Amino acid sequence: MILWMISVGFLSAFALGPASFSIIRSLVSRRTWPWSSIAGFLLGDVAYILLAMALLKSPLFHQEWLKVTLTAMTALVLSAYSLKVLLSKEQPASLEIPHQGFTKSLALTLSNFHLVLIYAGLFVHLREAQSLWLGVVVYLLTFVVSFLALLWGLKRLHGPIKKFLRKIEIVAACGFFCFSIYLSVGIL
Repeated sequence: MILWMISVGFLSAFALGPASFSIIRSLVSRRTWPWSSIAGFLLGDVAYILLAMALLKSPLFHQEWLKVTLTAMTALVLSAYSLKVLLSKEQPASLEIPHQGFTKSLALTLSNFHLVLIYAGLFVHLREAQSLWLGVVVYLLTFVVSFLALLWGLKRLHGPIKKFLRKIEIVAACGFFCFSIYLSVGIL
């Protein structure tokens, strides 16, 4: 169980969403660590993990309307974010990326409503309270360390990454858009 949570925590750090990509963009353009944005991102994830843990103990976990509502809201937000990225113009390298901050990072993380179901699915096999808490702590520690290591690596490679950042962002937006379509098809 612990090895599984370490593996999933490590892989989750590389599943970049709107909030984590915003942190990377800020880190690469400013070359300083956006700690307030990182804190907002992590707090949003912790909030969804706690909600998922509560949901696992609730009879609501088996209600289809909840899954459909959260999935539809996530698909809508991811589609809107993807379209915003795809329709925006590339900023000249000379322009500074605006500081994202705690609130924006938290809001971007919390706008991915489907995370509740993802985390609930991730922890569903940990039925006992001690196993659940141990699994969550191991997952979170691995996720945080892996995400910070990813950011450290990207900061060290900021020159080459900066040249391809817009292309990476467009590919990620296309991925988010495809994922939103996949989610939408699943609830229709």
